[in-house]
Amino acid sequence: MVCKIDYMELAINEAIKAKKKQEVPVGAIIVDKNGKVIAKAHNLVETRNDATSHAEKLVIEKALKITGNRYLNNYDIWVTLEPCIMCASIIKQTRIRRLYYGAEDKKGGAIDNGVRMFSNCRSKAKLEVYSGFSANKSEKLIKEFFKEIR
Repeated sequence: MVCKIDYMELAINEAIKAKKKQEVPVGAIIVDKNGKVIAKAHNLVETRNDATSHAEKLVIEKALKITGNRYLNNYDIWVTLEPCIMCASIIKQTRIRRLYYGAEDKKGGAIDNGVRMFSNCRSKAKLEVYSGFSANKSEKLIKEFFKEIR
């Protein structure tokens, strides 16, 4: 079985793919309850000319298609950056079991920053949240990207 740091490395590899495409470097993966990676994705906002083409949304869409289910109760999502409110809502609606993320997003994050989507959640589907995995690598990618485009 892959260890937790390796899962985040897979998400970081997706973020690197995004950066090479001049996309904000965010990557995400979905892992099943047995530890198998079933889907990978990265931001494609610029490529698709679609403001909603965030890594989390895209990886969840892939996982739903692969599983044939509308919910992902027994799946975990690994993402390099704290999800925004749109992605947090998608995570909630699909009932993902666990969220692991790397870097905090103090401006646009909606988990531990901003609206703190799950802190007062009355939903029956309880999401476990873990943060800080390879946060320095994720932060470095984001900072490098914005430094290069400014």
